[in-house]
Amino acid sequence: MQAIEIEWGSASVDGARLTVALTGKPSKDWREAFERVFERLGSRGSGWGDIELAKRELQVDAVEPGAENDLRHLLESVVLQANASIGAEPGDDEAEERSGPDEEMTERFRSFAGQGS
Repeated sequence: MQAIEIEWGSASVDGARLTVALTGKPSKDWREAFERVFERLGSRGSGWGDIELAKRELQVDAVEPGAENDLRHLLESVVLQANASIGAEPGDDEAEERSGPDEEMTERFRSFAGQGS
């Protein structure tokens, strides 16, 4: 099975809600592994609210400016651990206007696209 990754280039923050796509559609086993890791780590941080795993994306409520790096670290860690848990192998829309903080956080999350974990 190919590993699921976060597509940071797709990141969008609207109304302080981060939406970021995942590569591929997570299997049931991967989703369960993802949820188990979140239960252990706790999905809420000091700069964001609830985190939801949708079909092909992650959604995070109440993201605050300045929380981008910590949230990225948490999400990348959970995705990496979920991949490892099921033995996954690594694989080789911009017209909307946003408020100042939403646009700044969107750009910050998208800057992660070219960076490693």
